[in-house]
Amino acid sequence: MILGACGGEGGDDTIDITHDACAPLTLLTASAPTAAQTTAIHGAIALWREHGAPLLRPPGTDPSALAPTIEIRFEDAAPPFFGLYDDEHGVIYINQQITDPQALTIVLAHELGHAFGLEHVTGRTSLMNPGNYAQPPTADDEAALVALWGTCATGE
Repeated sequence: MILGACGGEGGDDTIDITHDACAPLTLLTASAPTAAQTTAIHGAIALWREHGAPLLRPPGTDPSALAPTIEIRFEDAAPPFFGLYDDEHGVIYINQQITDPQALTIVLAHELGHAFGLEHVTGRTSLMNPGNYAQPPTADDEAALVALWGTCATGE
């Protein structure tokens, strides 16, 4: 079920399900990821840990009963499609046809940005630029996260 555009299927401009960037959040996968997908997941986690979301956890981490999870699904999609955060259901979809490890990492980090409540931006370099598959999080992306969630503690 890959959808047509990044940001959600609800047809509105509101990101309905968001996750506190300062709270523990465990990523799950719907099926066993490939080695490249696993590397991208760990890369996206590292990017966000360095830019304001220190408590992201990879798949396989035992989530506490109180910590939320977010599912990542790698599925087939047309080449111009990179990823989508389905904000109505809280699921991240990534085009499994993306084979470049750096691009896969950036696309996943971008969709995690939506899960944290960040919207697309234009007019400046940002991880959250629509169609981005090359730009990692910037200081401005980190500032946007802090504006939403405050400055996070670095440990649980």
